Amino acid sequence: MSRVNRKKKVRSKRKDVDGKMTTSGRQKASRVVEEVPMAPPAPVVENEMDQEKQLWRPGIDGMEDGEELDYDPSAYTTYHAINMEWPCLSFDVLRDPLGHHRTKFPMEMYLACGSQASKANQNKVYVMKVSNIQKTSQDDDEMSASEDEVEDPIIDAKTFKHDGCVNRLRAMPQAANIIATMSDSKRVHVWDTQHLLGALDTTSNSVPPTKPLYTFEGHPVEGYALDWSSTVTGRLLTGDSSKHIYLWDRVQSGWAINKTPFCGHTASVEDLQWSPVEKDVFASASSDKTIRIWDTRRRKNSMLFVAAHKADVNVLSWNPKKSHLMLSGSDDHTFKVWDLRRFKSNTPVGHFTYHRGPITSIQWHPTEDAMLAVASEDDTLSVWDLALEADDDTKTGGTGGNAEDIPPQLLFVHQGQQHIKELRFHPQVPGVVISTAASGLNLFKPCNL
Repeated sequence: MSRVNRKKKVRSKRKDVDGKMTTSGRQKASRVVEEVPMAPPAPVVENEMDQEKQLWRPGIDGMEDGEELDYDPSAYTTYHAINMEWPCLSFDVLRDPLGHHRTKFPMEMYLACGSQASKANQNKVYVMKVSNIQKTSQDDDEMSASEDEVEDPIIDAKTFKHDGCVNRLRAMPQAANIIATMSDSKRVHVWDTQHLLGALDTTSNSVPPTKPLYTFEGHPVEGYALDWSSTVTGRLLTGDSSKHIYLWDRVQSGWAINKTPFCGHTASVEDLQWSPVEKDVFASASSDKTIRIWDTRRRKNSMLFVAAHKADVNVLSWNPKKSHLMLSGSDDHTFKVWDLRRFKSNTPVGHFTYHRGPITSIQWHPTEDAMLAVASEDDTLSVWDLALEADDDTKTGGTGGNAEDIPPQLLFVHQGQQHIKELRFHPQVPGVVISTAASGLNLFKPCNL
């Protein structure tokens, strides 16, 4: 199934939230989103008769009469659910000057999200500041207190209009105020959001209109694949559903785009990833079930390719610390670990079958080279540590059919969202994961990260 079709499944009616937009697009209040008491993962089953609690494993354990799912707050260092005005298919974390390795509460972070509104002319991009992120209380007495006594994050957002649904949004690693968006109108835009970020930090309501720095209209159809280079400032890749990949290079007047695309896939390009160390090398994933490795200096053919999965390859992630390792996730419900030094063997070094739905997002941890997170259409998000792999027998990651068959590398399973589309580790706040779904955003840090 192509991601174009999956995208249509999550369209939903507008939800009522605090701080609705006026017709001019300005906020009546600073909060255009609100924190809502959504149930996070439900790892605990509580029996109403005797209040006995036990661990519940998604996809393995069933439910009996008199049992209900509840979540164990001690499983989280912090957890917050944010209800958006519209569902967002894509988002990114905006790097900030507040420093790296931040662990002290309350926390603060910046995000950019692209909407999927019910009407094309209602779509927008949100630039958000989330502050006063408190540590989740783990005391039973505090948890029994009224919700009014729980201090919520402060969420401020500035928005600008976007022509059509935002299929993909990514921020430039070297300058987080520069973001690129792919629209279902077939256009790709680059935006400078510096004035919006400045307004968030000064609580200013006077924000000039936001217009694209650059717009590319060369894609014949819409696409979902987009990635900024971390080694060359301003270098960008975009791929569409007609199997074309375009290379962008920053020039003084904007961007120079080679009108001859990279062609090699026989179906939609689903994801793109630049090498974290080689400025001319990138990888592509396709619904033709393959992964290809390209050199920008050889446009006609890819250097390597592998028949990676039994169905569409939806997502890729290139390990930023060990550049020979790559992740892939597929419609076949599996994700795999590839060693590029043995790519031609067509054999992954890890093959995990834990999830029960197509893989929609995957990412290596930005600093821990063996840790990763995976999101699936089975409405779960899993966190893994491959360093815990015991032996060759565990490399398949479990079949899900045996109640004891839980892979030893599995650290955490997060639930409570519907139609999870993307996840991102925060690159400056260790262990914090943000995910977007049809039901809104979740921001959390598992207690074991």
